[in-house]
Amino acid sequence: MDDREARLFRIEQLKQRITRDKSHGSLFDECIDALGSETRIYSLEASQNIVTTMVNTFNFTRWGRLDWNGFAYNGNLIRINELMKLEFINTNEDYQIIWDEYSLPVVESSLVKIIENFDDVIAVGFDTWIINFELGIIIENHHEGEITIGVKKLF
Repeated sequence: MDDREARLFRIEQLKQRITRDKSHGSLFDECIDALGSETRIYSLEASQNIVTTMVNTFNFTRWGRLDWNGFAYNGNLIRINELMKLEFINTNEDYQIIWDEYSLPVVESSLVKIIENFDDVIAVGFDTWIINFELGIIIENHHEGEITIGVKKLF
């Protein structure tokens, strides 16, 4: 990261701190702290655009779960760290975290940080989606404990 990018990144972090100071609850704050300083918190407007993109990219059932029929690959996981065993997963890639609570901002962090702090991530909302739009990968954590990964296209 060059000096200009580092300054822009720092400015973005300070803006996010201001946004975070509005407080979205202690569980959200604990999640952000656990994910670390390189975590990006999107503005409410950007978050709404990301959620709209998710809804337009992936099909959902009428009860709010992902419709897994449109995926080239999908599978259930017993534990989130099983992701590390999948050959098409690069845990250093950034993923966006979307909770079912529409008032919460979307958060972006590396998948490895999300996996390491998964309990903090899923504690924020009932249902959680972890998405990398570029790779076409989505991970759904249903409030009953079911974790499912879907890939739109195989690599």
